[in-house]
Amino acid sequence: MKRHLIIATVCTATLAVALTVVAYATPSLGFSLPTILARGPFTSPVSGHADNIILQAHKSTDHVVQNIVWGAGASSGWHRHPGVVVATVQAGAIVFYDEKCESHTITAGQSFWESGGDAGLVRNEGLVDAVVYATYLVPAGVPLRIDMPNPGCLVN
Repeated sequence: MKRHLIIATVCTATLAVALTVVAYATPSLGFSLPTILARGPFTSPVSGHADNIILQAHKSTDHVVQNIVWGAGASSGWHRHPGVVVATVQAGAIVFYDEKCESHTITAGQSFWESGGDAGLVRNEGLVDAVVYATYLVPAGVPLRIDMPNPGCLVN
């Protein structure tokens, strides 16, 4: 009988933790699965500089190129990226919300970058698809996205 009680307690605790994690993560909405166009590790250490641009990574690093499409009204959900992301909006526009709940609109032909691991959310608040091409420099083998809780903003 004690064994059944222990198993039931462990199962209940596990379910409670799982539900808590789900409650804190903010899922994407109307968001097409991003397409990875290419991913590969650098074959030598990353260290270079030219024309006032410096690029350096001390550990094994992957380079990933991805195409992301947000339908009208779509939201990425709150998340962050490891490493550095450099992206260009090819069509439409996106609104990026940072962890301070401030919004930044990026339109077709404009680029943006992210680093540092702070939570962010991207929405397409327009009426047409928003298309973004992103380049990631991330530690080798890690996922490109880490779901995060809403930092207290009114936007999801």
